Amino acid sequence: MTKVFNGPPSWPRLMRAETAAAYVDERSVDAFRRAIGKLWPKPLRVRGKGERWLKEDLDAAIEKLTNRSSHVRDASDVL
Repeated sequence: MTKVFNGPPSWPRLMRAETAAAYVDERSVDAFRRAIGKLWPKPLRVRGKGERWLKEDLDAAIEKLTNRSSHVRDASDVL
């Protein structure tokens, strides 16, 4: 039986690789890591915690992939 990952009730703003891979629905953490710097953003290095991805950076990468913007980030974007 395959376990389905539904994700947390709300996604954290800072994510470990496992969480970020699930957030963008990659097949595996390894697949996610292979796409870093190409498809997905590079992580932040948090002292004492290691690599973390910002939810906003992942969202921006998704918007870039789809050529869509889910919301206006700044009023100057529409002026």
